[in-house]
Amino acid sequence: MLKKFKQLFSNKTVKFDFEEQNVSIEDRKFILRKALPKDAIQYMKVQETIYPIPVPWPIDIVQMEIDNKKALYLSLVEKNRVVAFTGLSLGDKAEAHITNLAVDADYQNLGIGHLLLNQVFDYCRDRDYAKISLEVDVTNEAALALYDAFGFKVRTVHKKYYFRNHHDAWEMMVDL
Repeated sequence: MLKKFKQLFSNKTVKFDFEEQNVSIEDRKFILRKALPKDAIQYMKVQETIYPIPVPWPIDIVQMEIDNKKALYLSLVEKNRVVAFTGLSLGDKAEAHITNLAVDADYQNLGIGHLLLNQVFDYCRDRDYAKISLEVDVTNEAALALYDAFGFKVRTVHKKYYFRNHHDAWEMMVDL
């Protein structure tokens, strides 16, 4: 009983490994690494560059997700600044779920979304996940084009899914 209790309160981010990588995009140098608790504040700043206030995920939810032992969050960092991130829920071995993918407005159209999705696909394939799913705002044309390029297909529509604007969401899925 004590062993189970200690495991419950042990480091919550050790379940899913990720080896830090140096990446280059258009002669810019980045580090792609597993998220750190301190990244939550920078995640908020990234969200503020691309979403109207209130941002979709408040700081307490962001912190909870980074610490979630059934999730993996990756941060793309340039000069100690998080410029993009993605999150994966990995609790169901049959299907990984992208909970978030955000790129700072100043860094969009550089291929960072492609980089993050390629990492997600490789990570999930290496661990024998069968599918990846996500939800996306039906009005987010850039995200829809990115997901289409990776083969995602609409599985269902969630009416008025987003609380801040009441837009519908497409739940999309791709087989790996």
